[in-house]
Amino acid sequence: MKKIQGLDYYLQSFSCRDQIADKCVSLLQADVSGGRITKNDIDRLKDCKATEIWISGLTQNTFEYFIETYGQQFKIIHFWKCPLIADFKKLETLISIEYLIFFWNQRVTHLWDLSKNPKLRGLSFDDFTRMHTLEEIPLAPSLEELYFGDKIWNKYILDSLTPLSRAEKLKTLNFSAKKINDNDITPLARIMNLERLEFTSNLFSTEQIAWLTANTNITSSVLAPYKKLKYPLKTAGKIKDILVIGKRKPFLDSQEDKARLDKYEREFIDLVNKYRGNEWP
Repeated sequence: MKKIQGLDYYLQSFSCRDQIADKCVSLLQADVSGGRITKNDIDRLKDCKATEIWISGLTQNTFEYFIETYGQQFKIIHFWKCPLIADFKKLETLISIEYLIFFWNQRVTHLWDLSKNPKLRGLSFDDFTRMHTLEEIPLAPSLEELYFGDKIWNKYILDSLTPLSRAEKLKTLNFSAKKINDNDITPLARIMNLERLEFTSNLFSTEQIAWLTANTNITSSVLAPYKKLKYPLKTAGKIKDILVIGKRKPFLDSQEDKARLDKYEREFIDLVNKYRGNEWP
């Protein structure tokens, strides 16, 4: 049986993957800003048989040309550094698209009618400076994986997570944000098929995270009193290899700060027991 790849796989640079050459094509521009691709550049796809593409430097005009002329052949599209696209409506024509990945946009304020993409399984968007809503996400009939937030700049502000509670097929959610305007964590507990969850560890209070831990059965590194850092921090000659979960919580040393970590763990377990089976106050 053919292995089904997911967002974690496609978010890797195609040059770092074991990728069959004729299945993935790059139209990334050399300029660090993403450049400005032309229709002539896009027409290099005329004889291309690839099903995955990385493309950068699209304006609204060249974005629409690319989708109209070549979009239907691709199952996976990476829109890398296309800050000038203002309207994604043309994506509604991609009835066979399976994964859409975006990095950096400065003009889009909302997504599109995702009900028009019946095969879309994975969606990722990072560093969208003007889009603060997830209202269209529940429209996607087959969406199983959603990643969004900040890749470079820690500036993303989201109105609410509430629309996600209606995303019936969603299994994996990974997001980062500087702020959620309504500061409501409870929609995450209402995503009926959610299996994996990751988010910025200081986005919510310890009490909110304990409540979510008590009322879900989700695999997550942040539904815990603390987590071990993959890459420890070095500060003032000391190694900080533990991050305590929750707003305004510290980095600690797993050896020197063991007593403090034990205390955090006891308090977290007490909170989980307090909130289990109860509505968020």
